[in-house]
Amino acid sequence: MALKLCLHGVRVAHPETFTEDVAKLLKLAVKQGKLREKEYGENLSARYRRSKLLGGPLLPFKVRVMEGILLVDSHLSDLLDVEFTYSADRENLVLTAVRQLLSGGDAFVVAEPDLKLRLNAIAGKPYPQVDGDTRRLKAMYQYLYWQVLVINWFWHLLYQEPDNKLLVRQLRVKIRRLRSCLSFFKEGLPEETAANWQTFFRQEAEALANMRELDAAALTCRRRREAAGEEADSPTVLLDLFLQLRQDEQDKFFSNSFLNQHTEKLAEFMLWLNRLRAGAFKDLGRETARHYVSRRLDNWCGKMLSLSKKYPDFSNMDELHEIRIKVKRFRYVTQTIDLTELPLDLLRQLKQLQDVLGLLHDDYVNAYWAKGIALQHPGEEELQKQIHSFLSWQNARSEPLLAVVSEMWEHFVQMLTEK
Repeated sequence: MALKLCLHGVRVAHPETFTEDVAKLLKLAVKQGKLREKEYGENLSARYRRSKLLGGPLLPFKVRVMEGILLVDSHLSDLLDVEFTYSADRENLVLTAVRQLLSGGDAFVVAEPDLKLRLNAIAGKPYPQVDGDTRRLKAMYQYLYWQVLVINWFWHLLYQEPDNKLLVRQLRVKIRRLRSCLSFFKEGLPEETAANWQTFFRQEAEALANMRELDAAALTCRRRREAAGEEADSPTVLLDLFLQLRQDEQDKFFSNSFLNQHTEKLAEFMLWLNRLRAGAFKDLGRETARHYVSRRLDNWCGKMLSLSKKYPDFSNMDELHEIRIKVKRFRYVTQTIDLTELPLDLLRQLKQLQDVLGLLHDDYVNAYWAKGIALQHPGEEELQKQIHSFLSWQNARSEPLLAVVSEMWEHFVQMLTEK
């Protein structure tokens, strides 16, 4: 079975010599292809040249470079791709070539090699749905595959706009969603390998955690000021400190992190997914996706129902945090894997519960940052006054939510039991 991995150049210093530069990095020779033009539906087309890179008869995989233009509804984008075609068990050799490519000065992301699918995705069309009768490993591949493409693209967007707070939040959600889906499908996979990938994606999300937390703290600080009717020219000492800490975290992150670092690991993950799809674990391949999802979802529902026994104190923020993590993971899976087919009312209740738990957690973390600032600046009277007001306002907001979260949980559990 021929497997493919495609890398798309997003920041290329010399696009006019892209093919030749790639060939030099990989120490291969260029066999230039013909210019092609293809249409994939209304307002979806591509014009490109596909060249082969040759390295002798013993080269263990094929390399092709595509240069051209993609057209989607009058919007043009560059096509600068390097495509590896290989057979199973050649992953390490391909990964070595990928690392050579990423060691150059250009920036890449993992991309969809099928141009029709890529153009449809750019046009906002979803990837084809998973057929319930397909095998579970193929379903896992399809559910995880497109998420990797989205995550890598969002890393690219964030490196273009490091000040974009919305991108930080969205990227963390997308990484956590992928990790949740991987957890859902990991039954029967090599335990150590699956655990290592889960750890990697957790670390990717945690790398953005301080920036996201300080964004939330600054937003809450602004909302408190608006609610209190404070004038625009009134002192903003606490807000300024939150913003300065946020900038410090941003500077620290982007001074030690580069797009190609993320792309390399995501390419490695794609190679692993391709190996699973190619039948590396044939004993797991007989079960259908529909049967696996139904069986696994029943197991997860059972765990959700037992959470209140494990964490009975709904006034304890640490225990609520553990419940929030499980609720969020459950929701990410049911949002993404359409074969779960849970009732719409249950999904609405799940979202409301996650929103409330998320707000309580934000207030808890905001208080941690504010109290830390208070300890570092004990003699600054205006700052201490603003911190006190900030914490008091948060407590007043959290108390009514704490009073209803237990009832919301019971309602959710009842709906889950009746599903």
